[in-house]
Amino acid sequence: MKILFLTPSDETLPCVRFRARPFAARGTARGHETLQIGLSSNVALRLPVLATIPAADICVVHQHLLSPWELSMIRRRCGAVVFDFDEAVWTLPEHETARRIAKTKALAQRFATQAGEADLCVAGNRGLAAKACEYSENVRMVSTGLDTSVFTFGPRSAEPDCFQVGWMGADTNMKPFEYCMEQLHRHAGILQFAVVSESQYHGCGENYVFWSKWAPEQEIRQLQSMDVGLVPLESDEFSLGRCGSTILRYMACGVVPVASAAGVNEEIVEHGRNGFLVSNPQEWSECVMRLASDRELHNSMRRAARETVTSQFDHGVVGQQFWEALESL
Repeated sequence: MKILFLTPSDETLPCVRFRARPFAARGTARGHETLQIGLSSNVALRLPVLATIPAADICVVHQHLLSPWELSMIRRRCGAVVFDFDEAVWTLPEHETARRIAKTKALAQRFATQAGEADLCVAGNRGLAAKACEYSENVRMVSTGLDTSVFTFGPRSAEPDCFQVGWMGADTNMKPFEYCMEQLHRHAGILQFAVVSESQYHGCGENYVFWSKWAPEQEIRQLQSMDVGLVPLESDEFSLGRCGSTILRYMACGVVPVASAAGVNEEIVEHGRNGFLVSNPQEWSECVMRLASDRELHNSMRRAARETVTSQFDHGVVGQQFWEALESL
């Protein structure tokens, strides 16, 4: 079969790096002809691309919410349309306040139309799949995955008193990390803190935080320097729709996650075995200090964390699930 993938044009986005691009590569390995085309978020820039897309047996629209007439342009060239998404694309994060209500209403309408018209919806977690089921009778859940041959264990610090607590994420998600620091900064000295992001962290405990700029060529080394990875989530619908690419990267590299007991975190973390789930502010400190004071427990949990990713979320595993869904059309 000839499969066309229409993805966001930014190749650094986790949804492209860890989902769309590996799924396309897996299809090629299975003998399909696959082509990935990046679409702009600007409709004026999308139209010339959509007007010239090649004919295909299946078109996978990844993450984009398109207008009905854009979908009709795709229908004229492709036999079937698959809507693949791993975020709550029908809403916006709470920090985007400008015209948020009006924009969210428009996004929700587009989501309902696109999910309802697609021949198949593929969702990245249970919550997203449940949302798609409101509009479609053909929904599959396929998690976002990771190449566990690339994201691997690294050398640990040789210093017995060095225990590094890290956070990696987008600048717009720093506020939840600051909530964690309000509980953890008093343990500075016993703990070291690392932030990996685009911009430097300014907030509670900033004097104790070592910051490094995220870069794809340094990402694995940055992760491997951490002992614990914090995964705080806000309670808005957009945050709860995330599919866990950060927590999976932590776990594959042997970084034990301490995560909010919400959203996809609860699908990935088995509390007390491969990480900890936090339900109240005090537990951020309690869980991290428990790991810092018990290296045997920490070593056991980091091994369990990686085993979870290799057995359930490796690209080979989730790629197989994705292509079985597409080949059923």
